[in-house]
Amino acid sequence: MKKYLLAGVVIGAIAAAMTGSVVAADMPVMRESTVIPVPVDSWSGFYVGLHGGWGFGDVNFIKTGADLDNHTIDGGLLGGHIGYNWQMSSSWLLGVEASGTWSGIKKTVFCPFNGIVNSIGFANDRWTTEVKWLATVTPRIGVTIGSWMWYLKGGAAFADIDHHLESAIGPVSFETSGTRVGWTAGFGGELLLASNWVFGVEGNFYDFSSLKANSGIVNFPNHDVDVTMWSVLGRVSYKFGGPGNPGVARY
Repeated sequence: MKKYLLAGVVIGAIAAAMTGSVVAADMPVMRESTVIPVPVDSWSGFYVGLHGGWGFGDVNFIKTGADLDNHTIDGGLLGGHIGYNWQMSSSWLLGVEASGTWSGIKKTVFCPFNGIVNSIGFANDRWTTEVKWLATVTPRIGVTIGSWMWYLKGGAAFADIDHHLESAIGPVSFETSGTRVGWTAGFGGELLLASNWVFGVEGNFYDFSSLKANSGIVNFPNHDVDVTMWSVLGRVSYKFGGPGNPGVARY
Protein backbone atom coordinates (compact mmCIF):
# COMPACT_ATOMS: atom_id res chain seq x y z
CA MET A 1 0.00 0.00 0.00
CA LYS A 2 2.81 2.38 0.88
CA LYS A 3 4.42 1.64 -2.47
CA TYR A 4 1.29 2.70 -4.34
CA LEU A 5 0.94 5.86 -2.26
CA LEU A 6 4.57 6.82 -2.88
CA ALA A 7 4.21 6.16 -6.62
CA GLY A 8 1.12 8.41 -6.74
CA VAL A 9 2.93 11.26 -5.04
CA VAL A 10 5.87 10.99 -7.47
CA ILE A 11 3.59 10.89 -10.54
CA GLY A 12 1.61 13.90 -9.27
CA ALA A 13 4.76 15.92 -8.73
CA ILE A 14 6.02 15.14 -12.22
CA ALA A 15 2.66 16.06 -13.79
CA ALA A 16 2.54 19.37 -11.91
CA ALA A 17 6.04 20.24 -13.06
CA MET A 18 5.20 19.50 -16.69
CA THR A 19 1.97 21.52 -16.55
CA GLY A 20 3.83 24.54 -15.17
CA SER A 21 6.37 24.38 -18.00
CA VAL A 22 3.64 24.37 -20.66
CA VAL A 23 1.81 27.36 -19.12
CA ALA A 24 5.06 29.32 -18.88
CA ALA A 25 5.82 28.59 -22.53
CA ASP A 26 2.38 29.89 -23.59
CA MET A 27 2.68 33.21 -21.74
CA PRO A 28 3.52 36.24 -23.97
CA VAL A 29 6.96 37.76 -23.62
CA MET A 30 6.85 41.46 -22.63
CA ARG A 31 9.03 43.69 -24.77
CA GLU A 32 9.82 47.40 -24.85
CA SER A 33 7.79 49.58 -27.24
CA THR A 34 9.31 49.90 -30.70
CA VAL A 35 10.09 53.37 -32.07
CA ILE A 36 9.74 53.55 -35.85
CA PRO A 37 10.79 56.91 -37.35
CA VAL A 38 8.14 58.21 -39.76
CA PRO A 39 8.75 61.53 -41.56
CA VAL A 40 6.30 64.30 -40.65
CA ASP A 41 7.02 67.18 -43.06
CA SER A 42 7.05 70.70 -41.65
CA TRP A 43 6.65 73.73 -43.93
CA SER A 44 6.86 76.28 -41.10
CA GLY A 45 9.47 79.01 -41.31
CA PHE A 46 10.89 81.82 -43.43
CA TYR A 47 11.87 81.22 -47.04
CA VAL A 48 13.47 83.18 -49.88
CA GLY A 49 13.75 82.34 -53.55
CA LEU A 50 13.83 83.20 -57.22
CA HIS A 51 11.18 82.84 -59.90
CA GLY A 52 11.00 83.26 -63.65
CA GLY A 53 8.67 82.60 -66.54
CA TRP A 54 6.39 84.23 -69.06
CA GLY A 55 3.65 86.85 -68.89
CA PHE A 56 0.88 87.67 -71.34
CA GLY A 57 -2.23 89.81 -71.32
CA ASP A 58 -4.51 92.38 -72.91
CA VAL A 59 -4.38 96.14 -73.37
CA ASN A 60 -7.83 97.70 -73.71
CA PHE A 61 -8.55 101.32 -74.61
CA ILE A 62 -11.58 102.64 -72.75
CA LYS A 63 -13.36 105.95 -72.17
CA THR A 64 -12.60 107.21 -75.67
CA GLY A 65 -14.72 108.38 -78.56
CA ALA A 66 -12.23 107.13 -81.14
CA ASP A 67 -11.93 103.66 -82.62
CA LEU A 68 -8.68 102.40 -81.05
CA ASP A 69 -7.28 98.92 -81.61
CA ASN A 70 -7.01 96.83 -78.45
CA HIS A 71 -4.00 94.54 -78.49
CA THR A 72 -2.16 91.82 -76.57
CA ILE A 73 1.20 92.01 -74.75
CA ASP A 74 3.70 89.38 -73.67
CA GLY A 75 7.28 88.93 -72.47
CA GLY A 76 9.66 87.37 -69.97
CA LEU A 77 9.60 87.70 -66.18
CA LEU A 78 12.38 87.30 -63.60
CA GLY A 79 12.32 88.15 -59.91
CA GLY A 80 12.55 87.15 -56.27
CA HIS A 81 10.24 86.42 -53.36
CA ILE A 82 10.29 86.15 -49.57
CA GLY A 83 7.68 84.74 -47.23
CA TYR A 84 6.68 82.83 -44.12
CA ASN A 85 4.55 79.71 -43.63
CA TRP A 86 2.70 78.56 -40.52
CA GLN A 87 2.01 74.80 -40.48
CA MET A 88 -1.43 74.77 -38.78
CA SER A 89 -1.77 70.97 -38.82
CA SER A 90 -0.34 68.00 -40.70
CA SER A 91 -2.60 68.76 -43.67
CA TRP A 92 -2.82 72.54 -44.14
CA LEU A 93 -0.96 75.81 -43.61
CA LEU A 94 -1.24 79.60 -43.81
CA GLY A 95 1.39 81.92 -45.24
CA VAL A 96 2.19 85.38 -46.52
CA GLU A 97 4.55 86.30 -49.37
CA ALA A 98 5.99 89.43 -51.00
CA SER A 99 7.54 89.42 -54.47
CA GLY A 100 9.27 91.75 -56.89
CA THR A 101 9.64 90.99 -60.61
CA TRP A 102 11.43 92.58 -63.54
CA SER A 103 9.17 92.51 -66.61
CA GLY A 104 9.88 92.45 -70.32
CA ILE A 105 6.18 92.44 -71.18
CA LYS A 106 5.45 94.92 -73.99
CA LYS A 107 3.88 95.37 -77.41
CA THR A 108 4.28 97.96 -80.17
CA VAL A 109 1.33 98.46 -82.50
CA PHE A 110 1.69 100.28 -85.82
CA CYS A 111 -1.13 102.49 -87.09
CA PRO A 112 -3.18 102.09 -83.91
CA PHE A 113 -5.91 104.57 -84.80
CA ASN A 114 -8.70 103.51 -87.15
CA GLY A 115 -10.91 105.46 -89.50
CA ILE A 116 -10.77 109.22 -89.77
CA VAL A 117 -7.91 109.62 -87.30
CA ASN A 118 -5.48 107.95 -89.70
CA SER A 119 -6.49 110.31 -92.49
CA ILE A 120 -5.20 113.31 -90.54
CA GLY A 121 -1.60 112.22 -90.08
CA PHE A 122 -1.50 109.27 -87.63
CA ALA A 123 -1.21 106.45 -90.19
CA ASN A 124 2.50 105.78 -89.47
CA ASP A 125 2.37 106.13 -85.70
CA ARG A 126 3.77 103.52 -83.31
CA TRP A 127 1.94 102.93 -80.06
CA THR A 128 3.80 101.00 -77.30
CA THR A 129 2.48 99.67 -74.00
CA GLU A 130 5.04 98.22 -71.57
CA VAL A 131 4.88 96.68 -68.08
CA LYS A 132 8.33 97.44 -66.60
CA TRP A 133 8.04 95.73 -63.21
CA LEU A 134 5.59 93.94 -60.93
CA ALA A 135 5.29 93.61 -57.15
CA THR A 136 2.79 91.66 -55.03
CA VAL A 137 1.86 91.12 -51.38
CA THR A 138 -0.28 88.00 -51.02
CA PRO A 139 -1.57 85.78 -48.19
CA ARG A 140 -1.56 82.05 -49.05
CA ILE A 141 -3.52 79.02 -47.87
CA GLY A 142 -2.20 75.57 -48.68
CA VAL A 143 -3.09 71.88 -48.41
CA THR A 144 -0.13 69.62 -47.60
CA ILE A 145 0.26 65.91 -48.28
CA GLY A 146 3.67 64.79 -47.09
CA SER A 147 6.31 66.74 -48.97
CA TRP A 148 3.78 68.19 -51.46
CA MET A 149 1.78 71.37 -51.08
CA TRP A 150 -0.96 72.93 -53.24
CA TYR A 151 -2.01 76.50 -52.51
CA LEU A 152 -4.22 79.45 -53.40
CA LYS A 153 -3.03 83.05 -53.07
CA GLY A 154 -4.45 86.53 -53.55
CA GLY A 155 -3.77 90.13 -52.59
CA ALA A 156 -2.43 93.47 -53.75
CA ALA A 157 -0.48 93.96 -57.00
CA PHE A 158 1.59 96.91 -58.21
CA ALA A 159 3.03 97.62 -61.66
CA ASP A 160 4.94 100.34 -63.50
CA ILE A 161 3.09 100.74 -66.82
CA ASP A 162 4.48 102.91 -69.61
CA HIS A 163 2.29 103.99 -72.51
CA HIS A 164 3.76 106.14 -75.29
CA LEU A 165 3.18 107.26 -78.86
CA GLU A 166 5.92 107.84 -81.44
CA SER A 167 4.71 109.83 -84.43
CA ALA A 168 6.30 111.04 -87.64
CA ILE A 169 4.85 114.39 -86.62
CA GLY A 170 7.32 115.23 -83.85
CA PRO A 171 5.11 117.46 -81.66
CA VAL A 172 2.44 114.74 -81.58
CA SER A 173 4.66 112.22 -79.77
CA PHE A 174 4.12 111.90 -76.03
CA GLU A 175 4.56 109.48 -73.12
CA THR A 176 2.55 108.75 -70.00
CA SER A 177 3.51 106.28 -67.28
CA GLY A 178 2.89 105.55 -63.64
CA THR A 179 2.67 102.98 -60.88
CA ARG A 180 -0.72 101.30 -60.94
CA VAL A 181 -2.31 99.50 -57.98
CA GLY A 182 -4.54 96.49 -58.55
CA TRP A 183 -5.13 92.96 -57.38
CA THR A 184 -3.87 89.47 -58.11
CA ALA A 185 -5.01 85.89 -57.54
CA GLY A 186 -3.16 82.68 -58.24
CA PHE A 187 -2.60 79.01 -57.53
CA GLY A 188 0.39 76.68 -57.50
CA GLY A 189 2.13 73.59 -56.21
CA GLU A 190 5.45 72.96 -54.46
CA LEU A 191 7.71 70.06 -53.48
CA LEU A 192 9.71 70.28 -50.21
CA LEU A 193 12.96 68.30 -50.08
CA ALA A 194 14.65 67.12 -46.86
CA SER A 195 17.51 69.51 -47.63
CA ASN A 196 15.03 72.44 -47.25
CA TRP A 197 15.00 73.30 -50.97
CA VAL A 198 11.54 73.92 -52.41
CA PHE A 199 10.67 73.62 -56.11
CA GLY A 200 7.35 74.77 -57.54
CA VAL A 201 5.27 76.24 -60.33
CA GLU A 202 2.39 78.72 -60.18
CA GLY A 203 -0.02 80.74 -62.32
CA ASN A 204 -1.23 84.26 -61.48
CA PHE A 205 -3.82 86.72 -62.79
CA TYR A 206 -3.35 90.50 -62.45
CA ASP A 207 -5.78 93.38 -62.94
CA PHE A 208 -4.41 96.91 -62.67
CA SER A 209 -6.25 100.22 -62.42
CA SER A 210 -6.57 102.29 -65.59
CA LEU A 211 -3.86 104.65 -66.78
CA LYS A 212 -5.06 107.95 -68.30
CA ALA A 213 -3.61 109.03 -71.65
CA ASN A 214 -4.70 112.65 -72.08
CA SER A 215 -2.13 114.53 -74.16
CA GLY A 216 -3.86 117.81 -74.93
CA ILE A 217 -2.79 117.41 -78.59
CA VAL A 218 -5.30 118.56 -81.23
CA ASN A 219 -7.15 115.66 -82.88
CA PHE A 220 -5.50 113.16 -80.49
CA PRO A 221 -8.03 110.67 -79.03
CA ASN A 222 -7.75 110.90 -75.25
CA HIS A 223 -8.44 107.57 -73.53
CA ASP A 224 -7.72 105.31 -70.56
CA VAL A 225 -5.47 102.25 -70.80
CA ASP A 226 -6.63 99.12 -68.95
CA VAL A 227 -4.07 96.29 -68.55
CA THR A 228 -4.87 92.75 -67.42
CA MET A 229 -2.42 89.86 -67.61
CA TRP A 230 -1.40 86.33 -66.59
CA SER A 231 1.95 84.90 -65.55
CA VAL A 232 3.25 81.32 -65.49
CA LEU A 233 6.27 81.03 -63.18
CA GLY A 234 8.75 78.38 -62.12
CA ARG A 235 10.03 78.80 -58.55
CA VAL A 236 12.96 77.68 -56.43
CA SER A 237 13.15 78.60 -52.73
CA TYR A 238 15.14 77.80 -49.63
CA LYS A 239 13.34 77.34 -46.30
CA PHE A 240 15.24 78.40 -43.16
CA GLY A 241 15.04 76.51 -39.88
CA GLY A 242 14.92 72.80 -39.16
CA PRO A 243 14.81 70.09 -41.80
CA GLY A 244 11.67 69.52 -43.79
CA ASN A 245 10.77 66.26 -41.98
CA PRO A 246 11.88 66.35 -38.32
CA GLY A 247 8.95 64.47 -36.78
CA VAL A 248 9.03 60.92 -35.33
CA ALA A 249 6.01 58.70 -34.74
CA ARG A 250 5.83 55.75 -32.24
CA TYR A 251 4.29 52.35 -32.99
